[in-house]
Amino acid sequence: MKKNVLIALIAALAAPLAAHAEGAYIGGNVGRAEQKVELDGYSLKDHDTAYKVYGGYNYTQNFGVEVGAADLREAEKSASGARIASKARSLYVAATGTLPLNEQFALIGKVGAAYNHVKVSASALGYSESGSDNQTSPYVSVGAAFVLNKNVSFVAEYEYFGKIAKDGDAHIKANLISAGVRYAF
Repeated sequence: MKKNVLIALIAALAAPLAAHAEGAYIGGNVGRAEQKVELDGYSLKDHDTAYKVYGGYNYTQNFGVEVGAADLREAEKSASGARIASKARSLYVAATGTLPLNEQFALIGKVGAAYNHVKVSASALGYSESGSDNQTSPYVSVGAAFVLNKNVSFVAEYEYFGKIAKDGDAHIKANLISAGVRYAF
């Protein structure tokens, strides 16, 4: 008897959620991530192919929320026997805004926070050092979407993850330019 009441209660609570799940979506993007390291007035940039997966919910045609994970891959520079490398990953949560231009095209904007984890390693002349850093930073994204049909959209985005690592005056910034597919339920 208790089991049946529990099942009925779960079903009663889940039914409204299922009825409102029309705005839910998932997606994946592939693109070019760039990391910029600034250390004592010296700056270097490197890029690599990166990817992200995400899911979200549109509360209205114009506003929603999104959560995602991005693997920004590894940035590396070597010269004269010295090497510096950083490997970054990010989890983000953002409020989303959509501005439909017509039935097929829309502009997309996101503002939120990113929790970043970076592993850094450096070596020179037999000396080697490594470490990791966790940094929360502002997350901003702008992009566009092409709606293929009711469920499938193609998206292109520029995302700025902010300072993904910081130690005194030294810091690493990251961004991602990507394209992908979004599937709406």
